[in-house]
Amino acid sequence: MEKNEMTMDKETRNKLIDLYLDEAVIEFDRILDTGHKRRRRIVFWSTAAGAAAACLAFLLWFGPKNDKADSPLTPIQIADGIQQMMLLDIGDIESIVATPTDSYAVLTAHLKDGNTCSYILKCNDDEGTTTLLAYSNNQ
Repeated sequence: MEKNEMTMDKETRNKLIDLYLDEAVIEFDRILDTGHKRRRRIVFWSTAAGAAAACLAFLLWFGPKNDKADSPLTPIQIADGIQQMMLLDIGDIESIVATPTDSYAVLTAHLKDGNTCSYILKCNDDEGTTTLLAYSNNQ
């Protein structure tokens, strides 16, 4: 009888082990499947973010540019600024030097008493007018 009880115990034990292993296999497969789904989600969203960044870079690279802000002043606009300086009461002007840069010009008036006055001339492209923006009286 002892032998039968031991074999019974072994059989019961083996059945319990098989049940446990079956449940463990099912749980292991579920965990692996969850990991694969998560990895697929990560790959999908990473790819989507990369594509969105590439589209944004493409739009910024080839998008419309504002050329009006960088348009240089024309000689007529500089002459208009010099005329505006002549109307100001800054003293007896000996000479005016215009130094154009990107979208503005620095107009420096040399006075007969040795002083200099500097103005920044900026053009409003929408209106087509020029404006003296700054004044500096250098001695």
